[in-house]
Amino acid sequence: MRRVSISNISISFAIFALVVCCYSLFFSSETAIKTQAIYWFYSALISAIIPYLEEVAAYTKTIKVGSGGIEIALNEVKEKIQKIDIKVEKLDNKLLQTLEQVQQNEATLSQQARGIRQQNYDSWTISVLAKMSPQEKLATQESLTHTHLKNEGVRMTQLKETLSQLGYYHGNIDQAFSPELAQAVEKFQLENGLGIPDGIAGSVTLAKIAELLRR
Repeated sequence: MRRVSISNISISFAIFALVVCCYSLFFSSETAIKTQAIYWFYSALISAIIPYLEEVAAYTKTIKVGSGGIEIALNEVKEKIQKIDIKVEKLDNKLLQTLEQVQQNEATLSQQARGIRQQNYDSWTISVLAKMSPQEKLATQESLTHTHLKNEGVRMTQLKETLSQLGYYHGNIDQAFSPELAQAVEKFQLENGLGIPDGIAGSVTLAKIAELLRR
């Protein structure tokens, strides 16, 4: 009620001051009165503004409160992101430890043993895998990769993530064994000198992944 009363008085005075200003400026012949016209004009302007000052103050307060709420929300989002980063870092460290164990197991084999094994792999790839139909080949790659990953404690998503991180895989990160993943494994094996590429993520491939991730 008080604000309405002040508003009415201020607007009434603003109209009165504007009328006096116009009269002093356009109808009075005295120089002194014409000079006072500017003061009446400012009085009218200030009186017209007064009713809105309280609303401006309330709006400013609302903005401050809103900004505080936004700041709190941003801090909460930041905390959640930090928690996710910590969780991802723990998962990455666990994966690296698993792959490093695979690498250490490979290192215990003699050069001769690794050479014989690679010859057997290459012979099987040429004589068996290469002669399969595309569907049979993909199914065999999927089956053997799943077996190797299960034995080493590595998930399919982790294999895809690491190959993606190394720049070889660009598909979906999920549990499915896809032709894109087989091609990525083959490219990785070819470029890193892992014998004849077979698209199967075995212990040799996983050990090499561990080596590159640590660089």
